[in-house]
Amino acid sequence: MEVQAIGTIHSPFKQKLGVPRQPLLCPSVTGKIILESTFAREDTLRELDSFSHLWLLYWCHKSDSWRETIKPPRLGGKKKVGFLATRSPHRPNPIGLSLVKLERINEDFSIDISGIDILDGTPLIDIKPYLPMWDSVPEANNGWVDQTPILKSLQVDFSRLNETELKLLMPEEKQLLIETLGWDPRPAYTKDESRTFIHQVGPIEVTWMKDKETIFVLKIKKQ
Repeated sequence: MEVQAIGTIHSPFKQKLGVPRQPLLCPSVTGKIILESTFAREDTLRELDSFSHLWLLYWCHKSDSWRETIKPPRLGGKKKVGFLATRSPHRPNPIGLSLVKLERINEDFSIDISGIDILDGTPLIDIKPYLPMWDSVPEANNGWVDQTPILKSLQVDFSRLNETELKLLMPEEKQLLIETLGWDPRPAYTKDESRTFIHQVGPIEVTWMKDKETIFVLKIKKQ
C-alpha cells in the first residue's frame, strides 16, 4: 500500500506547542495548501469552491512513535484510553483529520483555509468536501469526552508588554494570540502556574504564563 502526498499544508505553527487541539477552535488562524504540480490544475479543483468547509487528511510527519494507550489533555494527562479512542497523532499510521473552512482558491491553484490546527509543512494526503447533510449527526455522543468539563476560553492579558512590544503587534496578530493562547496550550502533564512558555506563531515569538484563569503575555519578539 502506497500513500502519495498531493501537497503541503502551511500554517503559522512552527512547533507543537501552541497548536490548537481541535480544528475551528481558532477561526482567525489562516493557512494555505500548496498542491503538487500534478494536482495544481483547474480540472482537479473543479467545483471545490462550491463548498464552505473541507476535510483534510494529512500525515503527522513529526510523530515518530506510537503507543497502545494515550493520556488525553481533556483528562488532565493522567487517565489512559486506547489510542483508537483518541485523535492523537501517536498511532501506527499517523494520519490526521481536520475540518477547515475554505476561504478561496487562488489563480495559482493554491487554497486558502482557516480554522486550522496543523503544523507548518505537513504533507497533505487528501481533500474531501464536508457535507453537513451526511457528515453531521446531531444525536451522536462524544464518548468519554462527555464526562469531562466543558472547555472555556481563558482571558489573554497583554498588560505586561511595554509600548514598543504592543506596537509590534498587528490587530490580526493580536487576535491570533488571543484565540490560540485562550485555550490554554500548556501540555497536560504540567499544572505549574509559575512556569513560563515560549513558542513561535508565524513571525511572533511569544513568552507567556498562566495565572488562575488568565494567560499573561510576558514578552513578544518579531522575526
